[in-house]
Amino acid sequence: MRALRRAWPFFVAVCALLGCDAYTEKRDRGDPSPPPSAAEDAGPGTDDAALDPCALRQTYPPGPYGRAVGTRIENLSFVGLDNAPFDFASLHADCTRTLLLVSTSAGWCTACREEQPKLQSLYENFSASGLVVVVTLFEDDDFETAVLRDVEAWQRRYDLTFPVVLDAPFVLGDYYDRNSTPMNMLVDLRTMEIVTIQIGAVDSTFETILEAKL
Repeated sequence: MRALRRAWPFFVAVCALLGCDAYTEKRDRGDPSPPPSAAEDAGPGTDDAALDPCALRQTYPPGPYGRAVGTRIENLSFVGLDNAPFDFASLHADCTRTLLLVSTSAGWCTACREEQPKLQSLYENFSASGLVVVVTLFEDDDFETAVLRDVEAWQRRYDLTFPVVLDAPFVLGDYYDRNSTPMNMLVDLRTMEIVTIQIGAVDSTFETILEAKL
């Protein structure tokens, strides 16, 4: 018993370092339950996936969806150069990316042709900061529905290193008047909320908003 009294200060000091004071008090009161684990401290229903932002982005945010600035955009789908589906969900799932610039284009659109080098420049300057640029093509030079051959020619003509996709159903036409093409939209890839919509080619105001969101 005398030896136990001499060892008690050492035991208390070790407990202070290991965080077992609460347990010691419970034990002295007759409660044998061990101290809470880190997972218990995090609260009920918490798991590793919930604490991982990348895991959270594997599921597309639920609705309601809208078409105005400040609303969440639905998971729109297009067709990539390899004829494979290309949708917003795949961009949302990439947790290294934070901002999407999606631009509509048509072969007959002079302003669209003129802004392609600018879009390429934005991609080169801000890709490392989390920017994704996607151009969607919906019609050819003759106002006919675009096909994959037109998409390939568009990307090759302007030497674009970001995705150009086919929007034959013109799903983005629900967001603006096609006669005002191009439309440039910024979407926060973390929440899929529409940050801004600009009718017409990218200008300095649009760039300022883009930089502020990265």
